[in-house]
Amino acid sequence: MQLSDLRSITTTKQNIQILEVDNEHARASISLFGGHVISFIPKHDQRPRLWLSEQAVFDAQHAIRGGVPVCWPWFGDHQATRVDPNDKRFPAHGYVRKQHWKVVDYQDTTTGSKIILQPNSSQGEGFDGHTQLSLIIKVGPSLSMQLLTENLGKQPFSFTCALHSYFAIEDIHHCQLKGLSGDYQDKTRDWQVLPTPSPYTFNEETDRVHLSQPKHVTIVQDNGSIDIGSSGHDSMVIWNPWAQNSAAMADMPDKGFENMLCVETAITQGHTIEPEETHTLEQIIK
Repeated sequence: MQLSDLRSITTTKQNIQILEVDNEHARASISLFGGHVISFIPKHDQRPRLWLSEQAVFDAQHAIRGGVPVCWPWFGDHQATRVDPNDKRFPAHGYVRKQHWKVVDYQDTTTGSKIILQPNSSQGEGFDGHTQLSLIIKVGPSLSMQLLTENLGKQPFSFTCALHSYFAIEDIHHCQLKGLSGDYQDKTRDWQVLPTPSPYTFNEETDRVHLSQPKHVTIVQDNGSIDIGSSGHDSMVIWNPWAQNSAAMADMPDKGFENMLCVETAITQGHTIEPEETHTLEQIIK
């Protein structure tokens, strides 16, 4: 498919353009606001892998709740906000998830569809690196997302980032996470360092940074597992807001927490990239 033909597979949801990918292997929807995959359904089992809030806002102003938001060039709060909580200049999780992205390449092959997206600008307030950010999405029997950070400048720079994936869960009370080990930092307990539970189940608000780099993590549930492959990361972030926080979010149903779990492939400790180098953060969902 030529880029000029993309209009034939583009729809509009409120104020946002959506690419609708439908090939012999899978269907996927990709928002051009935020460079944001919002659905992925393999055809071999017709089971959605990603969760999207029924109350997600598509106004091209607010980040979309669900799917796979791109967090870059910082994950969580900007350093200035951490120093001064009253400093609201910089949005949480960076600025590209509220940018419009453009399609720079689109290819259909026998193995699936490949889409390359770039934000209108990789530069923004609060980040000094001279860089080009790209997202390569491959929709086939699995969903592959590669977030490429290229240093175009003459000086090294550091950044953090994440593919903040929301996975569709049948019931958060009856699922397990397998593949993580060692210790994690618990944000809900003032960043205490605690051992990874076994079995890894969920019964409360969860916001954990696992400082490990497993290549594979699996969500196990009665209606089928979800396999998550990762590379280029220094952490896995596990998040579920639970009942009170879910009810407080305007873009999330009160009981939305019961059907989602975020398993995020991330760089939380900071990565320095030298001039002319490119870093790739990848997540593969099956």
